Amino acid sequence: MSYNGTVRCSYCHQTGHNRRKCPDLTDAIGRQYHNNILSVKHSREQGNEADAEWYEQRAELKRQEYLKRTKIDLATGEKVSNKAAKAARMKKVTCGYCGARGHTRRTCDNLKFDKQVFIEHTRRTRLAALETAREIGIGLNSIVPLRLWGYVDGKYGNHITHRYIKSIDWNWVTATRPHIPAVHVDVRKLGEPNQGIHTGRDTFVSMRNKMEEAQQVSDMPTPASLIPTLDPPAGWLDASPATMAEAMKEEFSSQGDKSERNWIFKWPEGETAEVIRELGLEEHYPTLPS
Repeated sequence: MSYNGTVRCSYCHQTGHNRRKCPDLTDAIGRQYHNNILSVKHSREQGNEADAEWYEQRAELKRQEYLKRTKIDLATGEKVSNKAAKAARMKKVTCGYCGARGHTRRTCDNLKFDKQVFIEHTRRTRLAALETAREIGIGLNSIVPLRLWGYVDGKYGNHITHRYIKSIDWNWVTATRPHIPAVHVDVRKLGEPNQGIHTGRDTFVSMRNKMEEAQQVSDMPTPASLIPTLDPPAGWLDASPATMAEAMKEEFSSQGDKSERNWIFKWPEGETAEVIRELGLEEHYPTLPS
């Protein structure tokens, strides 16, 4: 639009319409389609299939462009309804999640069913993870000896230090992350305002292994600690929405490495396959083993 409010076409430079409504451009697109169709025929007559396929692709692009502008299909000369035009476009759409044609990520049934399976699988995983962690016998407020690699007292290497378990990242546990992680800090640094460099993170299973290593190489006495607790927050064992929000965003993100469908849903086996059968979703997973 010009400074005086008059619409001017950027293609033909005439006033009164824009590029989208330009009849000259519409006619040019139609001619380009027909020229490409003629080139397809000529290339095939010459036995040049590669060129013929290239011209076919160009013709299809022009057909789609003309259809979008006029609702007329140049291949048939017939007018196409908005519904039919959308259906034709959707056949060429590829889902960003499952990779299938004919739908988008927003309407993907695979995504909907995978989320159901993931939540139920997470519920089972959390129950097992809590049972394993409780068998280890430590929890929040425990002081445990761990054999860790790092910088302690001016030296790098494997060191045995007593660690205070200060927090537990409950919601980190999902169907694809089966162990409960905890944050621990060197007991000698508990009084310091900046504990960052003295803080570590391990799952309870990993801490059990590092405790066993420490006990094998040292008889260092463990100081008394508060009564440990290992009580998950409300709704955690049921994989409630509040405890799954961040995990769902990460596992089914529309961006990055997690934007495409996880292999555990593409080729389900083991626990995932059991969950699918329990939920009665077998028909939606054709690769489910018999």
